[in-house]
Amino acid sequence: MLATTAAARSLLRASRFTTPATTVAVVRSFASIEPYSDYGKSVFTGRVADEYLKKHGSSGDILKDPSWTASHSDTVAKAVLDWAVDRGANTYCHWFQPMASSGVRHGQTGQVQNMMMAFNRTTNDIEFDFDGKNLTKGETDGSSYPNGGLRATHTAGGYLAIDTSSPIFLRGDTIFIPSAFVSYYGAALDEKTPLLRSNAALSKHGKRLLAHLGLDIGDQDVISNIGLEQEFFLVPRDQYYRRPDLQMAGRTIIGKDAPRGQEMCDHYMAPPSLSSPALACMQEIQDECWRLGIPLKTRHREVAPNQYEFAP
Repeated sequence: MLATTAAARSLLRASRFTTPATTVAVVRSFASIEPYSDYGKSVFTGRVADEYLKKHGSSGDILKDPSWTASHSDTVAKAVLDWAVDRGANTYCHWFQPMASSGVRHGQTGQVQNMMMAFNRTTNDIEFDFDGKNLTKGETDGSSYPNGGLRATHTAGGYLAIDTSSPIFLRGDTIFIPSAFVSYYGAALDEKTPLLRSNAALSKHGKRLLAHLGLDIGDQDVISNIGLEQEFFLVPRDQYYRRPDLQMAGRTIIGKDAPRGQEMCDHYMAPPSLSSPALACMQEIQDECWRLGIPLKTRHREVAPNQYEFAP
């Protein structure tokens, strides 16, 4: 709305002399950031975490030190539970990426969902039940993953530990706890564990190299980052189910070349069409990522037919 009521009245008075009697004066409105106030509300970090941790005598600063899993796990669990209940959630899971999840599994993740509740068999009372142990660790079957065929009962388990470098997030009625997944003997059963080990090695030897160059960074770590720019293809579902190569390999193996290329740049950077579901799909992805604290500000068509891109 206009900055003041007087300004609005002034505009309306002026419109009486400049517009026909049958025309209704329109009051100009200013842009508002209010519709985007839910940015990051589905991620337990920053101000969201700080708000709920303060209710339990702590603050969001404790999450900056990974040792909170040993010293403040129950406090964080209580705060996470309050946040989840306020957002309508009653379930949690340790969320991991099994081996080959980025390849033949086509991005599928692993999880076992559990309700954050305890049921009293005697009184039939129900109460919330979620503590530090539930938050920081989990166990499930690991024998069916490519870990060398550990089928003996005492070695068949798969063990989950929270990854403190990734924030807890919420979707629907479930909170997702990013986790690493290893076998009884510590072998990686997922794609996250090798990444974390690589980051640790990079930090260790990166600090050693910097020290030789005369730069002492103290207790700080060398941190690697990967860009959020993401290129992807959108394929109509009915067409996807007619292509066994896309279903099995996740890429085009059979078929003809595209009927057109990039000669006239008729796809690259062209405006997304309102007549196709591609734009609606991208808008929905942006909305969901916004709530998860992922700032996808840029969207556009890419070079190849049906190729698109997001970037922060």
